Amino acid sequence: MTKDISLKAACADSFYYPQEWAPSKGSLDAFQRRRGFEHHFGKQRTKNLSKGVLLIRFEMPFTVQCLRCQHYIRQGTRYNADKKKVGMYFTTPLYEFAMNCGNIVHPARSANGSAHCNQRFVIRTDPKNDDYELAEGLRKKVEIWDNKDSETLELNDPETRRRMDADPMFRVEKTLRDLQKERSDKERLADLQELQDDREDAYGWNCAMRKAHRVKRKEEKRMEEEERLKGKPNFAVPLVPQDEEDAQKARQVSFSTDHEKIEVAARRSALKAQPVLGGDKKTAAVAKLVAKRKRLQQHSRMVRARVAG
Repeated sequence: MTKDISLKAACADSFYYPQEWAPSKGSLDAFQRRRGFEHHFGKQRTKNLSKGVLLIRFEMPFTVQCLRCQHYIRQGTRYNADKKKVGMYFTTPLYEFAMNCGNIVHPARSANGSAHCNQRFVIRTDPKNDDYELAEGLRKKVEIWDNKDSETLELNDPETRRRMDADPMFRVEKTLRDLQKERSDKERLADLQELQDDREDAYGWNCAMRKAHRVKRKEEKRMEEEERLKGKPNFAVPLVPQDEEDAQKARQVSFSTDHEKIEVAARRSALKAQPVLGGDKKTAAVAKLVAKRKRLQQHSRMVRARVAG
């Protein structure tokens, strides 16, 4: 599978030459076209071949910054670039790659007023310094770091190697420091490995964590239900939790209301209207009428008291 992916990548970059091809059979594109394979660029790839320009996929060799939109382009970003031979350095050809910035910007910042920056990038090979020359439209981002901050192995520079060769004591001190650092790194790696082994049972840790979360959610749900049943507070001071003893004492206390007073007064009036030795139905009806009249009088008195208050 990996071999097929590498082969496809090589074909896409035009670095793959089939075993059946030979220079006597014409160009590689024409040979592949006769075999039924067409380049993904199609005829656009060789459109300007008469001018010495070939359309290829160019991969940014390092992180750069566009000079127009100030956008950082990371290493490995690919572009459709025009490849052109511009000279020679002894027997090594010099190639130039031209492409446009594809970052989306405001039309006022674009090179041609479109939605993309379209700043022209020109990069040339520099075989003298084994590097690339940024000729137009972009600059290289300088990235520096300290080996101590990144906790990586610090290689000896030429000056340190020269001192180690000239001074045996310095070489011994440098070797001892390296050994101490190596021992410390091994101990740290051992501690990290032990910590990873303790966390190896991911299923058990996951079950325990989910169980704790379930218990916590149930408790929060119960408290929310109690708050909902309590309703809005009627006092400015917080109330203590409900107690069963307080509830029993509250049930034993009875309060008389105005309605009870009215009923008592009505019953007394009815009793006063009835004869002592009993009576007939007519006497009972008169007693009910007296009680009803007394009840109405009490209601009227209560209404007047409320209005006056």
